[in-house]
Amino acid sequence: MSDIPVDELAVINKVARRLLPLVTACYLGAYIDRQNIAFAKLQMMIDLHVSETVFASGASLFFIGYMIFEIPSNLLLHKFGASRWIARIGISWGIITILLAFTSSPLMFYILRFLLGAAEAGLYPGIIYYLSLWFPAQHRVRMMGYFTLASSVGNMLSGPICGWLLSKHGFASLAGWQIIFLVTGIFPIILAILVFFFLPERPENQNFLNNIEKKWLIDTLASEKEEVLQNDSQNTNVFSVIFDIRVIKLAICFMLISIASYGLSYWLPSLVNEFGVGYTENGFLNAIPYFLATLALIFLGPVRS
Repeated sequence: MSDIPVDELAVINKVARRLLPLVTACYLGAYIDRQNIAFAKLQMMIDLHVSETVFASGASLFFIGYMIFEIPSNLLLHKFGASRWIARIGISWGIITILLAFTSSPLMFYILRFLLGAAEAGLYPGIIYYLSLWFPAQHRVRMMGYFTLASSVGNMLSGPICGWLLSKHGFASLAGWQIIFLVTGIFPIILAILVFFFLPERPENQNFLNNIEKKWLIDTLASEKEEVLQNDSQNTNVFSVIFDIRVIKLAICFMLISIASYGLSYWLPSLVNEFGVGYTENGFLNAIPYFLATLALIFLGPVRS
C-alpha cells in the first residue's frame, strides 16, 4: 500500500461518478425492456389473435433463455472484458426487441422472447462483477444501492413511456405495440455504443485517477483478493460454478422472487385497463407503486450513506 495519504472517499466518489451513470442506465434500460411486453400486450393480443396462455408462455420464455445463458454469459464477460461484452448484450437485445415489432405468429413470438432472454442474460450479475473490479468491499453496498435503484426507476418510467407510445397507434402506419418495441429496442443499442467507447475496463490503464489514487485503489483491491484466496479454497475449473450448490440455491430463491414480481408487473397494465382509462393514464397509474418503491430505496441506509 502507498505511504502517501489518500482521501479514500474522494477516490471512491470519483470512480462512482465515472462508472455508475453508464452502468445504471444499462440496468434501467433492461427494466424498461422487460416491462414493454406488459403494455404491448394490450393491443398485440388482439392484432395477433392470441390467447392469454400464448402471451404467458412467451413472456416466460424470456426467463428460460436468461436462466440457461446467465452463467455462460458471465464467464464470457470475464474473458472478453466488461465494455465489449456489455455492449454485445445491449446490441443483441436491442435488435431482438426491434424484431418483436414485426411478430406475426405465436411461434415467432416464442422464439424471439427466448432469444431476448438469452441475449440479455448476464447483464445484472456481469455489472455486479464489474463493480467489484473497481470498488473495495466496504464501499460496494453503497454502490449497489445506487445501481439497484435503476430497477424501480426503470419500472416507474416504463409505464408512462410505454403507455404514451401505445397511444400513438397508427403513427407511420404502425400499431402502438410495434412502436413500443421499436423505440425500446433502439435505446439499448445507443447505450451499447456508449459502453463500448466510454466504459473503462480496469483501474490499471485509466487516466481519470492520478497515479497516487490509482496505486491506492489497485493495491487495496489486490489485498482484498489475496485475503479471499487465502481464506477460501478456489476451484480452478470455472465451469464448476454452474453446479456449485450455492449458485443453485441462490438461483432457486431468485426464481421464486421473479415469479411473484413479474406475475404482478406483466398483468398490472391489463388490470388497470379494466378501469376504462386511456393508455397514457394507464402508464402513469402503473408508475405509482414503483414510484413508492423508489422512495423506499432512497431512504434505505446504503443509498443514503
